[in-house]
Amino acid sequence: MLNKIRNLRNYLAYQIFLSFMIIIATVFAIALVLPNFDARVFNHIELGKRLYFEEESRYTEEHYNLDDIFQKNLSVTTPNRFDIILLEQGSNRLVGVNKQHLNALQAFIYKANSPAEPLQRRFGKFEFYGPFFIKSDTRNYYQYFVQKVSPQRDFINYMFDSPWMMILLLLIVSTPIMLWLSRRIAKPVKKLRLSANAVATGNLTTNPQLEQEGIMELRQVGKSFNQMITALQRLTGYQQRLLSDISHELKTPLTRMQLALSLLRRRNGESSEITRIEGEIQKLDTMIHDLLMLSRNQANHHLKREIFPIAKIWEDVLADAQFELEQNELTLFVSQRIVHPERYFINGNVAMLASAVENVIRNAKKYTATTVKVTIYLDQKNLFITIDDNGAGVPDSQYTEIFRPFYRVEEDRARQTGGTGLGLAIVANAIQQHRGTVSAEKSEMGGLKVKIQLPLWLE
Repeated sequence: MLNKIRNLRNYLAYQIFLSFMIIIATVFAIALVLPNFDARVFNHIELGKRLYFEEESRYTEEHYNLDDIFQKNLSVTTPNRFDIILLEQGSNRLVGVNKQHLNALQAFIYKANSPAEPLQRRFGKFEFYGPFFIKSDTRNYYQYFVQKVSPQRDFINYMFDSPWMMILLLLIVSTPIMLWLSRRIAKPVKKLRLSANAVATGNLTTNPQLEQEGIMELRQVGKSFNQMITALQRLTGYQQRLLSDISHELKTPLTRMQLALSLLRRRNGESSEITRIEGEIQKLDTMIHDLLMLSRNQANHHLKREIFPIAKIWEDVLADAQFELEQNELTLFVSQRIVHPERYFINGNVAMLASAVENVIRNAKKYTATTVKVTIYLDQKNLFITIDDNGAGVPDSQYTEIFRPFYRVEEDRARQTGGTGLGLAIVANAIQQHRGTVSAEKSEMGGLKVKIQLPLWLE
């Protein structure tokens, strides 16, 4: 039972309720206590000060002729520099009153009229205390003390008189409590967001802190999130092992087929059938190689992530592409529109991204007529790399389909180029694992344009 009560404080509903009650209690406390600090309101005299004025009253009672002061309407000041005002109880006549005190004194006497509860209040530059009971041989008096003081500053008066200033003061007091609660909620939410971003980039790693820190509701969300990551790890691992095992198992009969083909060629010599079989075996070998690469990329890309300058993606790729296209009597045109590319970075696997760009360029090289154009630029917080060719292009209806595994636009064209239908699928997989996009459209050059978009690293 005690543990349940202790755990209750970790729930969001409890913390919101507690914060609300603390703020309400603080506001009420301020509303009740703050007016006591305004010297212009009636306040009870503190015990120590009250004893002091009672002592002063006994002094005047013993050392002054009160009846003479009353009859002659004299102004008297004590040795401690308090002006004395006497109110005779029988006639309610006041003596010793300075004209500049009269209105303030009348307002003070109207409220402070009992020696059992003497009060104090400030009026401008003067502060009044009383009443205190004293008597002479023939009369009873109420004695009031007046002292000149420093006036309460205008900005303090304005603060007490203005509702907006009081609201502002309450906000100043309550804001730290709300900030504390907001930070307590936002901190685990930020960790959850960062973990979700990591999963989006392929990093399937659980974060135990999500289950141990913050409010209970978010801990439960963190626990479910970690369970989801664990399930994804098992599912992805099973899929990758299955694909890898199948690919490896296919290698064995493929090797046997290649050996049998060599024996057949040695026994019967060259023929069109043997050449056809050899081509199909080579295509199958390439397909298995691509499948293994796809599986490997999915499994390991998050293990080799780093923050690197964006130029690393295309520097070596473009140099190699320039050489390969020249050997095929083709032209490579590069438009690099980024000033100081070394100032921009990407968080990811540089080898995978470079391989993706290289695959697109090689795909364009297969189908272009004369020219491949590469354009590199920035737009807001994203890097864009577009590859155009002036070949026959792709039908508009197949711009999305070409990124699916094993998809071929035309079987005859695939047969001529030796394509397996996995090249652009590998590209799409690599880009998506870096939270980017890849798309195809008709090029201004007449062929196909492939556009790669990658988010920059900004944190």
